[in-house]
Amino acid sequence: MSYNKLLLFLFVIIPMRLFAQNDTIQAARQLREVIVSGKYIQQEADHYNCIPTSKQRRHSHSGFELVRNMMIAGVDVNTEGGSVTTPAGAAALYINGRGASFREIQSLRPKDVVRIEYYDMPTGKYAKDKAAMNFIVRTYNYGGYAQVDGLQGLDYKKGDYNATSRYSFGKYNMNVWAGYNISNPKVDVYSIERYQLPEEVTKTSVSCNNDKEKIGRYFTASLSRMSQKTTWMLRASIENNRDWDNTQNGSTLYSGMGLNDGYNVNSYLRNSTVKPTFYAYYNRTLDRDRSLDAVFDSYYARNKYKRDMQEYDRYISDVDEDYFYSKFNANYNISLPKQNFLTFSLHEYLRVSQDNYKNLNNYGQHLRSSETIFFIDYSKRWKKMMVDINPGVSYLVYKIHGDEAVKHIAPRLQMSYSWMPDKIQRVRLFFSLGNTFPSLSYVNHVEQQIDRLMLRRGNPTMDNSTLLGPGLTYSVNYKSWSALLSSYYMYMSNAIVGTYSSEGGKVVNSFTSDSRNHQSVTSLSLTWKPTSDFNVKMDGSYSYFAVNRAVHERLGGWQMGIQANYYVGDFSFSASCSSESRILQSYQTHIRTPWQYGLSAEWSHENIAVILEAKNLFVQNNVIKSSLYSGAYDISERMRRESDNSFASLKFVCSLDYGKKVSHSPKYEVKDTGSTILR
Repeated sequence: MSYNKLLLFLFVIIPMRLFAQNDTIQAARQLREVIVSGKYIQQEADHYNCIPTSKQRRHSHSGFELVRNMMIAGVDVNTEGGSVTTPAGAAALYINGRGASFREIQSLRPKDVVRIEYYDMPTGKYAKDKAAMNFIVRTYNYGGYAQVDGLQGLDYKKGDYNATSRYSFGKYNMNVWAGYNISNPKVDVYSIERYQLPEEVTKTSVSCNNDKEKIGRYFTASLSRMSQKTTWMLRASIENNRDWDNTQNGSTLYSGMGLNDGYNVNSYLRNSTVKPTFYAYYNRTLDRDRSLDAVFDSYYARNKYKRDMQEYDRYISDVDEDYFYSKFNANYNISLPKQNFLTFSLHEYLRVSQDNYKNLNNYGQHLRSSETIFFIDYSKRWKKMMVDINPGVSYLVYKIHGDEAVKHIAPRLQMSYSWMPDKIQRVRLFFSLGNTFPSLSYVNHVEQQIDRLMLRRGNPTMDNSTLLGPGLTYSVNYKSWSALLSSYYMYMSNAIVGTYSSEGGKVVNSFTSDSRNHQSVTSLSLTWKPTSDFNVKMDGSYSYFAVNRAVHERLGGWQMGIQANYYVGDFSFSASCSSESRILQSYQTHIRTPWQYGLSAEWSHENIAVILEAKNLFVQNNVIKSSLYSGAYDISERMRRESDNSFASLKFVCSLDYGKKVSHSPKYEVKDTGSTILR
């Protein structure tokens, strides 16, 4: 072991307070072992070809861990939550050109990943995405494997246990997944609320050791077939999730307007879902220059939501919901002469819900929404330049039973230009115009009593939101250094915010789309890889938010982070640190998160791995602070969660191959279930 490298590693990880496209599906079928003698991250006009080193493969046990260990400038990975974020936003994930889920990426075996294509300038079938990450993996014809993995928390109740099996025979693949997870990080909350009725009433609430338990189960099976020209996949599953949010040791004090009343608080919240799902994928290569692919993804969810709070009085919400969701997407891709490419894309989304509010005399709400989006993407490549133009149109309809249908038609446009003056530099300019619709959980006529002094009321008449903004990125890769400088601006009309008004001796919380949001972000990401044994990634960004009209908010803040990895034989060591951050949630709630750091050590040998991870060792007083201020209602809250303080976990991974080696089975994702319940 090099002591100079070890000393440098320890120096880097000490927390210091800082002031201040062609489709690759067919090509993947012909890939063999790749030997790289040049750069591991190669810049192209619209994407990066990222090739993991042998050490990064060896000490990663999922697709997310692999991306994190590769340290791509500007790319951040949440391995626990299963997300990849870029300066442009969340990256859509693909495997050999097919849209992939969290569990599929989570279960990828890094030794089967040939390379990762990171599209920061998405074109063609990826044009609808803010960014895209395509994992190119090897495929095999015969054999199978079985794998079990388990993660156990060592401080609070937390466990995640999964089993996967795959068998390949000829052109077919059969897969089975099953899993169980549980977590219950205790939470302490202290809050002060002020109601203007019109005189001020103050509500002070304290609760300790609140239960935040979540339990999830899933079982899935799939069958797929891959030939030279055609690929298809069918997948079905059943999921069951239950959440608790219980307060058993709470107290509340009301003061003002002649009140000086104290109460013990007991609150029980239950949210459960049973969800069968169905997924189908089809890809066909028509000829050398044309291909067609389509996806159908759907689920039905039976949701039950119940909230029962006892303080001054008893406040109950009891809702049963039937919710159906489906998505259809088809892409027709054409490769034209002289580096011209054309793609036609159709997207159709359908949501139907039936809610029964049993606490409101069985009031029923039926809501149906559909959105159709059509894109045409054209791109042209030259030796050092590339231009992409992506016009489209969106048509949205949603209707509440008994009301007139609300219809929105809106244009969409994306334009990008990239220039590579040489092999190590690239400049990209782009502009986006899009739209989004209000959350359907707010679009209703329902009114719920939250506590003694507050009512929550839906608003079925909110407008569609328009988003637009330009952006600029500059990247450079020189020897052991990589850097990405990016600057983005986004404007949103008709941003949805909460409203608070005094009515009948209570504060009414409703919603409006009469707001304008401006957001700008400038960030710099640096990676330094002096050797294959030691890698460092450093990130810094400044964000500024401005919201006008219905609310008036301003917030600016810095955020910084550092990550270091050191590899030695069968072992790897990692450390990370992130600074305090400030964000504006839902355009009006100020959130401040504390400094955090993490350490991990891993032993990996052949098909067995053990990972010990520690987070915020010796820290017990990390709190999340939030505040909201309006004319009729203010709230200031401090929340301490066990998951944000000293915590450790131990993970074990074991796999067994039989027959000829095969690539890992996609591990099924338990997705968040949609709902239109006013909570």
